[in-house]
Amino acid sequence: MYIESITLSNIKTFPEYQGRTSNSISLTHPDADYRPPRTTAAPDDKRLPRPRLPNVTLLLGNNGAGKTTILRALAAASFGPASGDLLRDGSIVRQGEVMGSIDAQVLLHEQDYPGGREIVSHIDVVRKGERLNVMYEMAAPISLPSSNDTDSPLRPSASLWDPVYESKNDAFFMVGYGATRRVERLDSYDSGARTKSKSSRDLRVQSLFEDSFSLIPLGSWLPREQEKNPGRYKQVVNLLNRLLKPGEYTFSGKQNDRGDYLFLRGEMPIPFQSLSDGYRAFIGWVADLLYHVCYGCPSGKKLVENCGVVLVDEIDLHLHPSWQMKVIPTIAKALPKMQFVFTSHSPLVAGSLEWMNILTLKVTSKTNRTIAKRLKQSIHGLDADQILLTDFFGLKSTMAQAKRTQLDEITDRIRSGDKDAPLQLIRELSSGTEAEG
Repeated sequence: MYIESITLSNIKTFPEYQGRTSNSISLTHPDADYRPPRTTAAPDDKRLPRPRLPNVTLLLGNNGAGKTTILRALAAASFGPASGDLLRDGSIVRQGEVMGSIDAQVLLHEQDYPGGREIVSHIDVVRKGERLNVMYEMAAPISLPSSNDTDSPLRPSASLWDPVYESKNDAFFMVGYGATRRVERLDSYDSGARTKSKSSRDLRVQSLFEDSFSLIPLGSWLPREQEKNPGRYKQVVNLLNRLLKPGEYTFSGKQNDRGDYLFLRGEMPIPFQSLSDGYRAFIGWVADLLYHVCYGCPSGKKLVENCGVVLVDEIDLHLHPSWQMKVIPTIAKALPKMQFVFTSHSPLVAGSLEWMNILTLKVTSKTNRTIAKRLKQSIHGLDADQILLTDFFGLKSTMAQAKRTQLDEITDRIRSGDKDAPLQLIRELSSGTEAEG
């Protein structure tokens, strides 16, 4: 499954849809219809050039611009008629409105529906007091396809969505992670308690809707995979080490006496719980993702062949700048068949991608309306300062205000004829405002 586009109407900062292109958000994915390479596009060809990473969309925006709202709407769209399990908070409906809607154009693969299919998932949400009433439209096909017509999108019947009510199948694969990514301690983890409260399919995206939700520890499932399916185990280990490559650790495959896996920094083995917060946050969600990829992969296929959608809020969370520059390309290349939608504020993350991969979100101050646009400005390969000075980030300078004031004063002295000022300006450009230690 891939999601080609999503349209929000009266959802949070997205107003009622009245043909506004800013309400309709197109996403990149491996099977998208990209513009042919090395050709001159026709004036009416609205297709994007194929980016180097065709499976990545980055949502770039200020706080409150609607990034998390889009991720939650994408997760709900993948649940179709079962979306009521996720959408329970009435605040999702735009302030002052009673009803909102989510429309997503979804491309199904063979693992979702025999022969594949393009469908439209339509969800209405109605706020009633403090509660939310979620309705999924089970309508007739938009166009009744002939036996030779397999391209017409249709509103799916109830039977097509049967897999979303069961966890033990590989259809409609969707995993989502909120900005708070905490891994449950292995000694307190209880898989039975989790599955009693929610289905495994719900648990895949619960982190997006519940800040306190904890992720599955690696030591709770990988030993079992090593014993029962050595081939899958090797694939997981290889993927884990590929995803860790930009960092300073490698996966040893060994456990301590408490069952915690050990990670090597050079030759020093360090238990997962003893890693820094940043490494635990990153390794924790990567391990959780590989768990779901492993158990959601069709039988007989390699893990890297699994198709689906992965949503990650604040991908740069806790990551060192050098890792921020590499994290998305590393993940996207390791799982090339997955469609990734990330959010971030980081210019280093943005600079690792091409403009075709980036959607910018801005909120108008007067109407509190989000405007979503493709970033049609080449930033791939620019340094952080250059990116921060682009129209999107809008900074006039990356210097601290006190430093700018100091340099402005020296510049005024130069203009007034102070002969010592030019040399002082050169010195100040290479130093901070505080006294050196």
